[in-house]
Amino acid sequence: MRRLTKAALATGAGALLLLGGAQTLAYWTADGTATGTDVTAGTLTMTDGACGDWLLETGVPVAEGIVPGDTLTTTCTLTVGGTGDHLALGEITVSDPTWAEANALTASLDVSLAGATLGGAELDLPLAEPAPFSGTQDLVVSVEAVFDTAAGNDTQALTAALDDVTVQVTQAHLVP
Repeated sequence: MRRLTKAALATGAGALLLLGGAQTLAYWTADGTATGTDVTAGTLTMTDGACGDWLLETGVPVAEGIVPGDTLTTTCTLTVGGTGDHLALGEITVSDPTWAEANALTASLDVSLAGATLGGAELDLPLAEPAPFSGTQDLVVSVEAVFDTAAGNDTQALTAALDDVTVQVTQAHLVP
């Protein structure tokens, strides 16, 4: 019986060695290198522009002076330029203006963005959907100044000379 046991053990060990060796198959591998290409980012630019005269809410220029409660508007024209496959405007804002000289009148004027057109097309503000554009187009913003009805007597006979107002556009991604 010892021979049978030895033979069985030898056969089992041989089978184990064969099975173990079957799991160490070698596969060929190879490597290669692909040459990359360039990609360039688009652009968003804006050139400085100029604003027109202040107009009263009736659309006529100020003749004799503004009074508390008046709403004035001016339009400022700038040029927006851009390149990019999915370029769009997502937001347009105006900063608080700088005045040639700060005084009680300038402190009583609340300035905000009232409207805008891009390339002649009126934009619905605030932009709910990105406004696609490419190349260069005129951006005309309508800036509104409301003379506070609570303004005091110290605002009389003063001048508010608009030095500048900063218009900022923010890029949006246009989903095709």
